[in-house]
Amino acid sequence: MGNGEIKDHAKLKTMIISSCRENTLIISADGGLHNTLKLGFKPDIIIGDMDSISLQEMTGYGEDFSGTELISASLEKDESDTRLAVEHAAWMGIEDIIITGATGGRLDHTFANIMLLASPGLDGVAIRILTETSEIFSSDKSCTIKGVPGKLISIFSLTPCTTFVRTEGLKYELKDEKLYLSPVRGLSNNFTADKALLDFKDGRLLIIKEL
Repeated sequence: MGNGEIKDHAKLKTMIISSCRENTLIISADGGLHNTLKLGFKPDIIIGDMDSISLQEMTGYGEDFSGTELISASLEKDESDTRLAVEHAAWMGIEDIIITGATGGRLDHTFANIMLLASPGLDGVAIRILTETSEIFSSDKSCTIKGVPGKLISIFSLTPCTTFVRTEGLKYELKDEKLYLSPVRGLSNNFTADKALLDFKDGRLLIIKEL
């Protein structure tokens, strides 16, 4: 859980609960502790350089953190706190990761969090960003995506180009075509069925699905 903007904590909490298993591990990325507690959860781990949360603030919440592991990182580091949290989860063997509080606020942090979805070091890990309105994820192989007819889906190439064989279940279909990194062409497509097929090769996609 990151320290980004969450406007409707109650709605997001419901979404998280419906998406997670009973044995879910909760990791707060530094100031993401604020969002964690506002969502009504207690972190199992707090990780980061602790520049956005202090022990005094933690005490002020009136929570018992005796069972919470605190992992401190140096202020002079290359990784963001969210990246530290995600990579620590992957190191622990967790294969399904949901990031919340990853968008809003600083644009550079939002961009870094989205690009984290395509990190080569996280290959084999199912990782996605969840907001109150969207699910964001990346894929380097053909996939079928669940959706709702009429809902939006935007598809971006994270490589210089991504070659599509075909798509199904979308208003604007792609067949034997390429999506380029820039200019963007896959913005604001629509589901026409309860699932969409993206059959592609030679590339990696960033997918933003309206919930």
